[in-house]
Amino acid sequence: MTMMSDLSRDLVEEILSRVPITSVPAVRSTCKHWNSLFKDPSFTKKHCRKEAKEIQVIMVFDSWASLISINLHGVHNQKDGLVEPPIKQIGKLNQPEISYVFHSNGLLLYVTENNNNRLVVCNPYTGQTRLIKPRNTIHRLERYGIGYDNNNNYKILIFPYHDYPIRQEIKYEIYDFNSDSLRAFSFSLDRPIWRPCEDLSLKGNIYFVAEEQMGKLEGDNILLCFDFTKERFGPLLTLPFRSNGFDSVLLSAVREEQLAVLLKRWDAYEMKIWITTKIEPNAVSWINFLKFDMIQFSRRYHNLNGSFFVDEKKKVAVICERDILKETNYKAYIMGEDGYSREVNILGESERSPRMCSYVPSSVKIQQSLNSSGKRKERDY
Repeated sequence: MTMMSDLSRDLVEEILSRVPITSVPAVRSTCKHWNSLFKDPSFTKKHCRKEAKEIQVIMVFDSWASLISINLHGVHNQKDGLVEPPIKQIGKLNQPEISYVFHSNGLLLYVTENNNNRLVVCNPYTGQTRLIKPRNTIHRLERYGIGYDNNNNYKILIFPYHDYPIRQEIKYEIYDFNSDSLRAFSFSLDRPIWRPCEDLSLKGNIYFVAEEQMGKLEGDNILLCFDFTKERFGPLLTLPFRSNGFDSVLLSAVREEQLAVLLKRWDAYEMKIWITTKIEPNAVSWINFLKFDMIQFSRRYHNLNGSFFVDEKKKVAVICERDILKETNYKAYIMGEDGYSREVNILGESERSPRMCSYVPSSVKIQQSLNSSGKRKERDY
């Protein structure tokens, strides 16, 4: 009888590389040899590269976070146009009662909604977890995001979210993993903005969509970046279109390298997507990516409350949105060039809009808090 110990390293690596991300921590705890493989940079790079061939999405549905895989390989079929891609749930993440999730370079930041409101940072690939104790009780009108500076020091941004216009000065806090400290800041923007939302992490920084405040009137939507290296907001950046609060504007990350933005006018069926050719805290440039008509899937006077993801090589977009016939049901719509489209019922039912974000696995270690002796608590898995 052949034992796992009798197999060659190459074969063991091939077998372990097929382990779903959500099962990696359990597999690592089974065998010291397997655990050492998962800590080997060459193996983890190979494993993460294989996972990255698919679009992976973290979805919070009814207070649980699940990892979903969308394989767009072979999505274009010369005979049938756009075929339905295999979409599967890889597994649930071991963290219940989640109200919000944010992704940055393989790390997930959770905001829990139980009576012991707290922030949780985890790496599903390594199984590492760290609890963050906020200074005050977590408030529903606060926004949270995780990122890192040029020295790969991870930090959490905390700032208030207001439905009323804010002035040019923004007050916010930064939690630093390295020093285990929370510091308060204030920063003056070029012009007043209103309701920063649609946030995501890209290259360590956080990008928001917000509206300029033009006197008593709402202005155009703009892009705003928080730079974790400088620990401040950058200048107001332009989007590749003019829009206001009546229109739907969504952001998405493309392979952790580019930013994509989707626009749906409040009174139109057509949607357009642009992708950045350059993205920095103080500069951005865009190109057209995809244009399609959602007339069969969407109401004309309908704002989007979902998420979208793109594969720039295959020229395909995945739109996750409410079903127009049953608004508690969430579906995925696969859109391609020349009007190709498919509807996939994968997301399930919920009274609340699911929070979704793209996910790219990594072997980044989470800096643990200091213990009473001043040393960091270490954990392999």
